[in-house]
Amino acid sequence: MLTTAFSFAFLTKHVISEPAVKGGNPRMATNRPVDTSHVRSITKYLADNEHDYILPPVTLNVRSVPAIHVPRGNFAMTVGFVVIGDETRFSITDGQHRLLAISRRSESLTDGSTFMSDSISVVIVVEPDLARIHQDFADAAQTKQIAASLLAAFNTREPLNRVLTKIVDESAFLRGRIDETSKSLSMNSPAVFLLNQVRGMIKELLFRDYALSEASIPARSTQVIGNTEAQDAFVERTLAMLATLTEHMAPWNAIAALPTSGGPANQVVDYRRHYINMTATGLVIIGHVAYEIEKNPDPAWRQARYIDLATKIDWRRDAGMWQGNIITGDKISTTRGPGRVAAQRVMDALGIKSPDLNIPLPLGN
Repeated sequence: MLTTAFSFAFLTKHVISEPAVKGGNPRMATNRPVDTSHVRSITKYLADNEHDYILPPVTLNVRSVPAIHVPRGNFAMTVGFVVIGDETRFSITDGQHRLLAISRRSESLTDGSTFMSDSISVVIVVEPDLARIHQDFADAAQTKQIAASLLAAFNTREPLNRVLTKIVDESAFLRGRIDETSKSLSMNSPAVFLLNQVRGMIKELLFRDYALSEASIPARSTQVIGNTEAQDAFVERTLAMLATLTEHMAPWNAIAALPTSGGPANQVVDYRRHYINMTATGLVIIGHVAYEIEKNPDPAWRQARYIDLATKIDWRRDAGMWQGNIITGDKISTTRGPGRVAAQRVMDALGIKSPDLNIPLPLGN
């Protein structure tokens, strides 16, 4: 096994991709079928961040040993050099989509770009047996997907995540009470929400769709909050909304008075069992209604509607307005349809007309 670095220009010349054809026999090809959407997303990432990106190493295979020169010595790892002739060709064990994206990106470079001179780390395995190459790929695929909350916390390149972390850090209700690492919220967790659940509410506030695909978010974010001024304005208005709800809405007002850890913080567990607005579905409903409220330019009108949202809506699970839509038996639905019905009932109760019915929102009192 050898490890080194190859320039992108070298890789496009010396590495061969042999993907299987969908519906065919993958055992006869070196690589799995190409996921074209994955290639597009990596290509776009490279285009958007040409001077500020990172690509993980790729694993290559060569069928015969190239000319390797290493000094003599009894070491587990040695430094030497490899002579690679023009006729040498590598196949891809792991990293097919990264290399295809590099090749795709090279087709649209402008004059003067130094992108193809950049290099990527490679691990080279000498293996002539195709079955063993397949096994190497399977072994390299033993990875675990990053929890959505952790990815949202780390990926601040995305404007949506930048405003999300600011809102969490500056909200009196959310600060110190969000689980930012877990994939799911433990029943006995004193945290009020996962970071990704708050992100769902923010997606409703920005796009009116908490289920908007991740591939669509960068373009939509650029349209809505593409610059610092727009992001700061959105954060300010969202914090104002959360502050009003925290002051007037049960049980948020009670939780805000609790410490973030220790015995009293465990009261959150009980509140989560009894209140819709302590669930991901409740956050989405709040975000959906707030999206319509935020259309009104009058701050006083928006403030009054948020007070109504906090005080005139019964957020307890056993309240009649949730039955038959998001509540069926003892379970809360997490799908879009029931959530939209519940959000419409909230808007009806607050006198906010549905935009789906092409009825304009009231312009103020």
